[in-house]
Amino acid sequence: MKSGERVIRAWQADDFARLAAAAPRLSTWTLYLRFRAGMPSLPATYLSSTRRRWPAKWDAVVALDGDDLVGWAEFGRYADDPRRADLGMCVVDAEQGQGVGTALAAALVDRVRTAGLVGVHADIEPDNVAAWRVWLRMTGSPVPSFALAG
Repeated sequence: MKSGERVIRAWQADDFARLAAAAPRLSTWTLYLRFRAGMPSLPATYLSSTRRRWPAKWDAVVALDGDDLVGWAEFGRYADDPRRADLGMCVVDAEQGQGVGTALAAALVDRVRTAGLVGVHADIEPDNVAAWRVWLRMTGSPVPSFALAG
């Protein structure tokens, strides 16, 4: 990510509207890689679910270019063990390969540690080379689960 051009920060309430506005800049392929299902647009159920769970059960960091959302990295706590969470990340197509995902991942690690999580997991498609590269940089682990603390 180029220094000074983008801002990475914790999710705020008005970011739900920014995410909805960014949805047309997410290709079907990008949505497939993030949600592991073919879909033509960002699911309305995802937006309503995250809004309902934020901030106690779901939280995120966001990448902004001015007022435009260009990516987000999130965690959703598991209902049966709220000290562990599932991670996800998405970057709008035009910004992929520019370091946004790496910056989001670094910020997300800080966020999950601050939230007191002890373990995380990410469902990453085997052929999503970029996501695996970010995961390895973020965790050092070649498997999609990672213990943060005892």
